[in-house]
Amino acid sequence: MALILEDGTGKANADSYASAEDFADRAAAYGWTIPATEEAQEVLLRRAFEAMNALGWKGSRTHGTAQAGAWPRKGVTVDGEILADDHIPAAIVYGQMALAAEIHADDISPPEARKGPVVREKVDVLEVQYAEIKNTGRLMRAAPDRPSSVQFADYLARRGLFVAVSRA
Repeated sequence: MALILEDGTGKANADSYASAEDFADRAAAYGWTIPATEEAQEVLLRRAFEAMNALGWKGSRTHGTAQAGAWPRKGVTVDGEILADDHIPAAIVYGQMALAAEIHADDISPPEARKGPVVREKVDVLEVQYAEIKNTGRLMRAAPDRPSSVQFADYLARRGLFVAVSRA
């Protein structure tokens, strides 16, 4: 099923900001590994679109709950300028594609399946032992540089590192 692209009108049935063709072109340009089929690329874009809806963006949805996606938004100021209520910033579109590629990277190499560094290796009758990776709840996902996070930074309500303080 073809993607329904959000064009700034607040479509109720939109499921992507980017086309599969644009996603494939950007992946080729940036060296991302993505599936070869358009159908699989569209699935990743839909998953990224849904994940983006859960992020804390600046402003509010232009058409409230009537629109499917987090964008377009009203009341968004970036670099001292107020964005138009029907504008989908290029960084949002590029960020969706980066996030889709990150989701795919995690699908093909989940953190829980990764091995630690080699701590012992025997040459004859090949034997390799890997260090145990202790999951402290902070195990990094694939793509530690997270290009989607960089793209989204100016548009999120909160930016940077935050520490939760509990008062007992």
